[in-house]
Amino acid sequence: MTNDLILADTSVWIPFLRGSGVQFQERLVPLIMADRLATTTVIIMEILIGAKSEKEYDKLSKDLAALRSFDLSAKLWQSACTLGYTLRQKGISVPLTDTLIAAVALENNALLLHNDRHYEMIASITALKHEYLKPETQ
Repeated sequence: MTNDLILADTSVWIPFLRGSGVQFQERLVPLIMADRLATTTVIIMEILIGAKSEKEYDKLSKDLAALRSFDLSAKLWQSACTLGYTLRQKGISVPLTDTLIAAVALENNALLLHNDRHYEMIASITALKHEYLKPETQ
């Protein structure tokens, strides 16, 4: 097993946090225990704005702060801009947050764990390393 970090997208965190889909639990728990799971502020923001209460917000905030985090530097923002432009030029429309998260994974050479077709589209024209973790019902 490698020590490479894995960036888990919000699309994987939500079912994990809800306890839905055993495959999300089976994939994330070992990564958390091995200190191989990373996040970034955009993903944290997406998760926290969905908190149902202040108590849940505080717990999630504390738990997510314990994970490794990739910074959003000026260089990374520029890479995200370039990626977004390239996608548009190829006729691929992807939400800004997904473009930014993909740029984080690309810049840090991290595998992106997701449940979002937009990353498949990004990977079709980039070197994005990714794993599409689909719920069993899909």
